[in-house]
Amino acid sequence: MRFLKQWATMLGILLLLINLLGCSTEKISPDETKKFADPMTENILIAMNEDNYSQFSKDFDKDMKNKLNEAAYQSTIPAIKAKIGNYISKELIDSEKKDGFIIVTYKAKFSKETSDVIIRSVFSKNNEKIYISGFWVDSPKLRNN
Repeated sequence: MRFLKQWATMLGILLLLINLLGCSTEKISPDETKKFADPMTENILIAMNEDNYSQFSKDFDKDMKNKLNEAAYQSTIPAIKAKIGNYISKELIDSEKKDGFIIVTYKAKFSKETSDVIIRSVFSKNNEKIYISGFWVDSPKLRNN
């Protein structure tokens, strides 16, 4: 039950972030985003497999590090992995710019989930450096209690 409350809080934060982004959405070329989004998202997913918070959070912006600190990581990520298993592979399916953020959506495979797992990584730029400002995982097993 505690996991569900924390997961709902994380999902709520992400939905709030997306709502705050407003309505100005612009599709962007996957080739444009793959250069930074693929390795940064891959790093997060591999770090989840290895249960390595410092590697997992290395590209986070300040707000993301505060919201998904090590304690929050330890109370959510192991429970996610218990349901869907380890990350295997991903495929970029969409990317868009929205009010200064770049939202990249992947279809991923995990060892215990027979359906596709949807991964969303949200990126921002600060002083010409790209950071992860949001990260979301969704699958049928995660939605079922």
